[in-house]
Amino acid sequence: MKKKILLLALMLCTLLLAGCTTVNPINTAVITEQPGVVTILPEAVDNSEPEPKGEATLWFRYLDEPLLAPEYRMINQVSSQSYELALLTELVAGPSTRRAELSGLFPEGTRVLSTVTQGRTLFVTFSRELLGQLSDEPLDWQEYDKWRVEMPLRRRLAMQTIAATVTENCNVDQVQILISSDAATGVERLKQNYYLDDSVDEVLAMPLMRDETLLLTPPTVMHTVLQCWSERDWLRLYNYVAARDTETGLARPVYRSFVSGMEELPLVTDFSFAGGDVSPDGGSVVYTVHVATAEGTKPARERNGMVIRLTRENGLWKITYPQLTGWVEE
Repeated sequence: MKKKILLLALMLCTLLLAGCTTVNPINTAVITEQPGVVTILPEAVDNSEPEPKGEATLWFRYLDEPLLAPEYRMINQVSSQSYELALLTELVAGPSTRRAELSGLFPEGTRVLSTVTQGRTLFVTFSRELLGQLSDEPLDWQEYDKWRVEMPLRRRLAMQTIAATVTENCNVDQVQILISSDAATGVERLKQNYYLDDSVDEVLAMPLMRDETLLLTPPTVMHTVLQCWSERDWLRLYNYVAARDTETGLARPVYRSFVSGMEELPLVTDFSFAGGDVSPDGGSVVYTVHVATAEGTKPARERNGMVIRLTRENGLWKITYPQLTGWVEE
């Protein structure tokens, strides 16, 4: 009997000691690599079907101009995305191939990581590739007069493509740009010297607002046309002459003939315009134009009340050659 009690006590002590040294296997679990098996977990993938959320206006650079032009595109959104994220992802991807006159302004690899709306401000976090350079930009761009002008211009336009696209399609007034960081916060604010060449390094960028002077809206096009005429910048003016007259079907003159014809016309020395009535079909807009012209030694002449019409061509506002020169001939 005593042996049985002693044996039972010994078994009980053994169980108690085993219980004290037992370790939770979840806390000590390790991943054992197996040859031929990838142990890094992939990022989560949203397999839901993208749903069309309507047509949006995206802004891209027009030719080599310091201005942005619109492209209209259907936005498709998956369930895990916000509309703003889907919209800006399309913007970063660049213009469609059918719009050869438009170009994107974001370095390769740039990604939109997140968007958050607070009040009337959209906070957008980009990957660090945003701070890189486009493929045609030289590393020593500071050594060239052209690039010292072009680099800040490109970046300023890039920031405005974001502000213009977001404010055009979303219910916000401004956009705060954030950059992914390795710091504890995970993000940092963009500095102004990224897109303003005269800014101090440590100045943080304020929220971006829409700048209508950089957008090819009808008043901007009308002003650019008259300004190019007054500066005799025929090459730039030619970019805003429609390829074909909608009324007669006639093509615009080839560039050499265009320059010869413009050189024979009086010089515009001053101008103003008013109006901007858009036709019911949205295909044209009318302005009342007042100009002062000079021709050789003749006295300056005031020409008031000319009605000039801009035409929408492939989504861009332009002026036909007859509209550009017809008032002078009359």
